[in-house]
This record gives sequence, structure tokens and C-alpha cells, in this order.
Amino acid sequence: MEILGHPSVGGSLFHSGWGSVIETLQIGHVLVVLPFIIDQPLNARLLVEKDLAVEVKRTEDGSFCKDDIAKTLRHAMVAEEGEKLRNNARKAAKVFGDHKLHQDDLGQFVHYLKNNVTRRSF
Repeated sequence: MEILGHPSVGGSLFHSGWGSVIETLQIGHVLVVLPFIIDQPLNARLLVEKDLAVEVKRTEDGSFCKDDIAKTLRHAMVAEEGEKLRNNARKAAKVFGDHKLHQDDLGQFVHYLKNNVTRRSF
């Protein structure tokens, strides 16, 4: 996270697994997604729909080429058209990167469980 969080790193190209999504959103990087299996395509679609990511273009057979990867990275990290993505990434970092907020939410959840959930014997 220390390396990925460095200001000189402008974005992340990754498979869009949920752990990587959360880490990247915490940092505030633009997400360039290249999903392969299981939950990755669903995660990628959600991120693209929310204007937090851009997906690398694929052909009908699912393959991709280096030129499309380069084009997508340029779009996300330096092109004027990618400014909305970059702004949204910075906004997302304020929520996903706020450790106090997450600790408070977790504490409230534990408090709720302690006070509202009864034990059942099976």
C-alpha cells in the first residue's frame, strides 16, 4: 500500500477482485480494470457504472492487446476525458480511506449485535 499510495502513482491496472478494489479506492487512484473470473466482471461493471473505473476493451473472443491497455491507461490517468474518473477516485478515497469512519461503523455494528441479537440454541 505504501508504494501504491505514493503521489507519483496515478492509477492502478488490476483484475478488479474486491480486495484490490477496496485498497485502490482507499488510495484514491483511478481504477483501470481487466476482469477475468468469478466476481471480477461484476465488480468491474459496478465500478464503471459508478464512474470510478474504466475497463480495458476486449475483442469478441475475450482477448485484449497492449495498445488497448495503453489507450485505456492514458484515458484514465492523463486525458482530459478522464478527469471525471480522477475526481471521483479522490472523492471515494475520502470515504474508503477514512479509518476512523470504518472503526466507528464497526463499533456501532458490534453494539447493535450485543443489544439486539438474542442467542438461539440449536
